[in-house]
Parts: sequence; C-alpha cells; structure tokens
Amino acid sequence: MTIPSYLSNAQPKQPRQKRGERRVAALLAAAAEVFAEAGYRAATMSAIAEKAGAPIGSLYQFFPSKEAIADGLLSRYLSEISARWEEFDARLPKMDLKEFSRELIQHQIEFFRDRPAFTELVDATSLLSRPGLRSEARAIFTRNVQRFLQVFAPNIPVEQLRQIADVTVQLVKAANALSKHVSRRDTKAVLEEMEFVLSSYLENRLAAWRKKGGRNSKKRLPK
Repeated sequence: MTIPSYLSNAQPKQPRQKRGERRVAALLAAAAEVFAEAGYRAATMSAIAEKAGAPIGSLYQFFPSKEAIADGLLSRYLSEISARWEEFDARLPKMDLKEFSRELIQHQIEFFRDRPAFTELVDATSLLSRPGLRSEARAIFTRNVQRFLQVFAPNIPVEQLRQIADVTVQLVKAANALSKHVSRRDTKAVLEEMEFVLSSYLENRLAAWRKKGGRNSKKRLPK
C-alpha cells in the first residue's frame, strides 16, 4: 500500500543508528499512549517526553512539533495496516466464508484495540490538516474486502461486488463498535452473533456466483 501523499511530505527525522531507532520507537509508543488518554488536542510535547522518560530536547530532535509526531504515528499505523492485510491475504485461500467472516471481524477489532491512538488521530485529521485520511483508510479497507470476496465468487459482476463489499464493511464496523459497548462477559457471544450475521449474509448474497465456476477462476482485483 502506498502511503497517502498528504502524509509522505511530513515525515519525522529518520534516525541513523539502531539506538536512534529504539529512541524513536519509544517516543512514538509514548505519544500513542498520550494521544489515546488525553486526545490529540489536549496532548502536549512535554507530556509525551515525560511519558517516554526522555528529555524534551530529545523529542524535538526527531519531531519538531506535535503534528509531526502524530504524522509519524499515522504513517506507522498505515504501514502496519498494509502488512496485516498482506498476512490476511496469504491465509485467505484456506478459509471458507464462515472462517473469513470470523477472521475479518477479529482482524479489525484487534487492530483498533491494540492501537487506540489510531482512532483518536483519525478523528483529529481536521486539526492535523489531513482531511483525506478517514476516507483513505475506509477506501483501503473496502478495496481489500472486494478483493477477498472475489476469491469466493470470481464471476461476480463488479457492481454487485462493490455493493456487497460496502455492506460487509458496515457490518464489520458494527461488530467493532459493539465490542466496545458490551460487557466483557458478553463480548464473545455478541461477536459470535455478528460473525453469524456476516457469514449468513455472504453465503446468501454470493451463492449464485459461487455456483458458476470455481474459486480463483478469474483474476482478482489489483491491490
């Protein structure tokens, strides 16, 4: 995946040694915690340096502003998203639709759960002068879902593929939202219900095209 142009022009200073790389990683990890806890608007460079246990000058050495460190985090998250989709793609041929539904929902929930700052920074894109990030992230997800669904129904017309992918994305988003608002005791059961809803929907909507030719009988959409 190519990093959007509005991020590529705002990269932080790159460390030249392993020690510098470790320092930058620690600063980004501290920034992620501060952004997730305080929000982008309330976060300060001093709070980030304190969380990292680093001198404020060390932070400014690599990141001249709060926006620069937010850009650094977003670039890292986008790279991680790309790597996770590649890993998901590699496992796809062994999945049936039930497994695909479960894995897709878990894939998204785990990503956002492990990176709470991502949602905060995406919500703050207007403050970061990055108005296109939310739509870019959504478009990346939708394009990948379209490619994945085409594996199961290679003969599906493009328009139907787009519509089913859009619904699939919304169902995954709903599952992610539910996972945050139910008790821990109920989370497993609720997610199993959402996995059932998604797999049942896909089984029904893709059935006609799955009967026409086998899986992978057509070229998949480009990444």
